[in-house]
Amino acid sequence: MAETISLKQVYNELKRIEKRMVTKKEIDSLIDTVGIMGNPETLKQISGSMEDIKHGRVKEVHSVRDLLNAM
Repeated sequence: MAETISLKQVYNELKRIEKRMVTKKEIDSLIDTVGIMGNPETLKQISGSMEDIKHGRVKEVHSVRDLLNAM
């Protein structure tokens, strides 16, 4: 004889599955990360930027005019 399952049991199982699913946003983020990590030039630029921040070689920009004046 077949076991009966309630709608509540089905709902609870679907919610459990949903909690373990990977979202499109997470996949897109992973793809972006792999793209960055796979590009040595980009990693070099990031490293250089981190060094600039560490040594205080930064400028605050509060407007487009500030940005244009800094160029």
